[in-house]
Amino acid sequence: MTARVRAGGKVWQLTDAFTFNEEIRPLPEPRPGEVVVHPTAVGICGTDLHAWRGRLDRLPIVPTHDGIGIVTNVGPRADPALRGARVVIDPVDQCGTCASCRAGHPGVCLVGGYLGMTVDGLLAERVALPAARVVPVPPSVGDDAATVLEPVAIGFRIRAEIAARRITPGTALLIGGGPLGLLIGQLLAHDGWLVTIEEPSAERRARAHNLGLAASAPGEHSGWRATLVVDTSAVEPGTRAALAAAVPGALVILLGRSPADVPAGDILLREIDLLGIRGGAGHYADALAAVANGTLDPASLVDEMHEINDLGDLEKAFSSHDRPIPPLRSVLHLP
Repeated sequence: MTARVRAGGKVWQLTDAFTFNEEIRPLPEPRPGEVVVHPTAVGICGTDLHAWRGRLDRLPIVPTHDGIGIVTNVGPRADPALRGARVVIDPVDQCGTCASCRAGHPGVCLVGGYLGMTVDGLLAERVALPAARVVPVPPSVGDDAATVLEPVAIGFRIRAEIAARRITPGTALLIGGGPLGLLIGQLLAHDGWLVTIEEPSAERRARAHNLGLAASAPGEHSGWRATLVVDTSAVEPGTRAALAAAVPGALVILLGRSPADVPAGDILLREIDLLGIRGGAGHYADALAAVANGTLDPASLVDEMHEINDLGDLEKAFSSHDRPIPPLRSVLHLP
């Protein structure tokens, strides 16, 4: 099958745990319905760190998926007005016609993939991809904010799932106080949910408090009774805590790729609605609007910025997350 996403020019590729290499590939040309993007800034999220530490199904791969760039070339049947535009990239590569896409599940497109995880991502001089995957960025949204849009888009996907189930705002518990938990928590609080973040790090709990969200340490409160639980932790204790906190009939959403076994008896006997969400496909315009109008400020979660010119810069940026208090989010500015 011909690749739908193609990285070219100078490309940084993850070949093994903690190991990058640099390749020079041919610059990609746009096919019909495609654009070529020059990535200018990308974010390092938890998934990128899992990949860097070796927890990924596919290696080698060009990592990162949350980023902004400039459209440098436009193929036939793509909007010529996109040339020169600042755009964010929806990382869910989808065909729009397979059974999964037609059923409303583009995140598991049968012929697509996910940038930086199953298909090449954005750590490259140029990336060719379908024009439908890019969304123009208004001038009021800065580059750093645009590298933290995936959590916001996922928040809008969660909002859509809540609306489809006609769930009335009540008590929401989010497991994990990273960018996903904090931004989704703010969006839910904006919608009238009583939100608490459960997070082991005191520093991250303080970040939640500064954003107007309640926060507690794991085990600090017993007997949670939440009608909505969102697990962003990607660790087994977090998933167990999420299921334990759900009231009968609650909606439990799994975002992190946790190795936990899900207890079927608990799901059955409490009639829990368990939902896995892989990305916020189709909600990047919503995410941009929420940032542009001031509802959310994802740039406030960026703790570090790195200028990336060579492999040493790249390795230093990823290694900065392996310390007792890692940055909440890092942004890599690309040449």
